[in-house]
Amino acid sequence: MPGEAADRLARVEAALTYADLDPLVADLPSIAPPVVPAGWSPAHRLPIAAGMSREKREGVWEIPPYLRVSGDMGSVRLDCREAVCLSPVVDIEVSGGAGGIKIIVPDGWGVDSDLVTKSWGSVRNAADRQPEPGQPQLVLHGSAGMGSVRVRTATRRRRRDLRRRELRQRVRPELTTGPAPASGWVEEHSEMPNADDLR
Repeated sequence: MPGEAADRLARVEAALTYADLDPLVADLPSIAPPVVPAGWSPAHRLPIAAGMSREKREGVWEIPPYLRVSGDMGSVRLDCREAVCLSPVVDIEVSGGAGGIKIIVPDGWGVDSDLVTKSWGSVRNAADRQPEPGQPQLVLHGSAGMGSVRVRTATRRRRRDLRRRELRQRVRPELTTGPAPASGWVEEHSEMPNADDLR
């Protein structure tokens, strides 16, 4: 109401201390602070922790600007090949604990792991430090602890899978080429029962 508003404004102007203002705002509705989703501020990072088990992200998933990744006594695997980065730079706080953290990135992504201390653990980064134009960069910091922090590119993983497949084919070719053809004798005596067993 205009009269009430004018009266309230006059009392505000006449106030000498903050205590004088308290009665004037006591009946006003409170405004709740905005809720910031996890991962959108350094103080409220998206946690990904293994505990004593395994934790993984793969397929299509969204990567917010701030993550906290903990290997604990288990393992964390972040497969980013189909992930969508919501920020050009992703700040990742890592804590290897006594476990392992593995990150797989697409070709062209940059990963800076210079700020990750080894302590009793190990840090290995096979990705380029700087991203290609238009690609995101992951900035890792924290400690490997007594565990490990590994970063691999998708190309390297594909080559490793290909080498394993070729090795399996050399060791057990029947897995990919099928059973050996029947011998000539079996073909000539196919009318006999269980002829295939005599190969």
